[in-house]
Amino acid sequence: MTEDIRELRKQRLAEALGKLDGGNAEERKEVMESLPWSFRLNTNTGFFEILQQGNMVAITQDNNFADQVCEVFNRMTLVKEAFDE
Repeated sequence: MTEDIRELRKQRLAEALGKLDGGNAEERKEVMESLPWSFRLNTNTGFFEILQQGNMVAITQDNNFADQVCEVFNRMTLVKEAFDE
């Protein structure tokens, strides 16, 4: 039974990573919305706010940096979920 759960988690991980890496913007958006890390532009300050589950944890002026941080942390979250026991 435990092996079945482990295999199912690995399959879900592969599916989610495939959607993140794929060319379909809708599938990518669907996966990204289910993950805890995101960023937004604060129009008052002009800074990009990096969010974990809706709470601001960092700010940056570079949207590419904010995107990379969220991408890495979200991928790590997926991997952690797949291999946690």
